[in-house]
Amino acid sequence: MLQKIDKKKYIFFYLIIFLILSSTHNSNLKHNNFFIVKKIEVVGLNKTDNLLLEKKLKDLIGSNIFTINKDSFKLIKSENLINIYNVKKIYPNYIKVYIEPAEAVSVIKYLNELFILGNNGKIIDLKSLPLNVPEVHGTNDIKKVFETIKIINNSNYNIRSIKKIIFFPSNRIDIILKNKRKIKFPVNLTIDNLNFSLQLVEDELFNTSKIIDLRISNKVITYD
Repeated sequence: MLQKIDKKKYIFFYLIIFLILSSTHNSNLKHNNFFIVKKIEVVGLNKTDNLLLEKKLKDLIGSNIFTINKDSFKLIKSENLINIYNVKKIYPNYIKVYIEPAEAVSVIKYLNELFILGNNGKIIDLKSLPLNVPEVHGTNDIKKVFETIKIINNSNYNIRSIKKIIFFPSNRIDIILKNKRKIKFPVNLTIDNLNFSLQLVEDELFNTSKIIDLRISNKVITYD
């Protein structure tokens, strides 16, 4: 019972404060800068990239904080280094943008050029080539590569165990593992295809098989 009384006192206290502030400032809000954004801080990238993004958002400085929403930050979506972001308003006049940077999921080799694909589905620019991600050959179709990697990630495979993914015009792929073993998959890769191939790779009966061919339905062909 005592806790309920104390709680009511707190609510009443904050209500009084709110009314006082409202009566003091309401008539002047249009004429002062109490809720005008004075600072936007970006965190999550390296220091240089944080500052560059803050400069791109400087047009929002001076805006009313109540009129700003996530759409106000849509230019962030065009930044290839960013995977996801969240905007936090810190009243009365401060905004903080939290960034989750994109991570490399593959290196695409096409016509002797290397492109880094991020987990945001975009080509990203990194200072050095990432380690422990598969190298993609045979296509420059980013959407196709990203969809294939998504299927692999949803299977029992560890993407870091894969050295190369080779695409063919017939819409099928080969996978070369870090241990140099190759798996040939049928057209239209599925999670079941992948999980079955992993069972074969881990089966002692196929230890000496350097190539496992699953291109023909319901058949397993191996080459030593």
